[in-house]
Amino acid sequence: MNRIVTLLLTSTTLALLVACGGGGSSSSNGTLSVSLTDAPVDEADAVVVHFTKATIQPASGERFTVDIIDPLTNLPGRSVDLLQLTGDKSTVLFDESLVAGDYSWIRLDVDFDPLKTYIDIAGQQYALDCTSCENNGLKLNRTFTVDADNTQAITLDFDLRKSITKPQSQTAYKLRPTIRIIDTEGAGKIMGNIDADLITQLTTPDGDAKNCIVYVYAGLDITPDDIYLPETGNAPAAYNNPVTTAPAELDSASGDYQYMAAFLPEGSYTVSLTCNADLDNTELDDSGIEFTGTANVDVTATMATTHDFSVPMTPIAAP
Repeated sequence: MNRIVTLLLTSTTLALLVACGGGGSSSSNGTLSVSLTDAPVDEADAVVVHFTKATIQPASGERFTVDIIDPLTNLPGRSVDLLQLTGDKSTVLFDESLVAGDYSWIRLDVDFDPLKTYIDIAGQQYALDCTSCENNGLKLNRTFTVDADNTQAITLDFDLRKSITKPQSQTAYKLRPTIRIIDTEGAGKIMGNIDADLITQLTTPDGDAKNCIVYVYAGLDITPDDIYLPETGNAPAAYNNPVTTAPAELDSASGDYQYMAAFLPEGSYTVSLTCNADLDNTELDDSGIEFTGTANVDVTATMATTHDFSVPMTPIAAP
C-alpha cells in the first residue's frame, strides 16, 4: 500500500510535509516546501521511520544540512508513522529558508536503530534493514529551482508496497526505498467508490476486501500488470509497473468501499482493480493476478477525478 510524505521544499500513498519558510521581502531567498506521503503495506499496523536531518546540494556551491526537529518535543530527530499518512494527507518535516537558485538533490538521513525505525505487524516489532541507505540515506535525485519570494512545493510519495519486502531474517524486513517526487501544485488525484457487490464477487466466499487494491498506471490503455522490482537489475523496459496503488476502504455510511490515489502529476492514467494483491511479490514477475474494471482516467492539477468500479465486471489475468 502507499503512503505519501510531503516535504516543504516539496508524500504514501501517507504524507510527510517539509516546509522551508522565511524569505520575507528578501529578493535573494525563497521557500522550499517538502511533503511526505505513503502507499500502505497491507499487513502492517505501523511503519515508523526516524528522520534525523536533510542534506541539500545546490547546483553550484557547498552542500549543507538541515536538522529535522520533533515539533512536539523540540528535540533533534523525528519519528513518523507512514501509515498515518494515507490518501492525500501529508506532514511537514522541516522548515528552512533557502537562497534562490537551482538545486541538484536532497538526502534524508534516517536512524535505523530498530527501536526508532521499524515495522509493526500483529503486535510484533521488526527492524527495517536498508543496505542502500547505509552510506547515502534516502537520496532524492531530482533537480528543483527555488525562486525568490516564492515557495517551491515538492511531495515525496514513499511507496511502501514497493519498498518493503519479505523478512531477511526472523527479526528484520528488507527496505528498498521507492519514492516518487511530485510537484505538489501540479498534482491531482483519482478517487471513487467500489461496489460492495463487486468486492463480494471478487473475494468469495467471505467478501474480505483487505487484498482489494486499485493499481494506477501512467498512460492510456495500459494492460495492467503486477509490481515487479527485481532485487538486482531492472524490470524490462516495456513492463507495466504501476505508478502507485490505493487500497479499498469500507465506507460505513454507504456500505460500499472507497479508494483514493493522490499526488498524481497532471496527465492520463489507466486504473484497474485486483482483489488478490496478496499474491503480488514485488521481487517476482507474478502470473495469475486478476484485474478488473480497467479504465482510462484523466487527472487535472489540483482537482479530484472520480472513477467508480461497479458490477458486473469480468476479471482478466495479468500477462
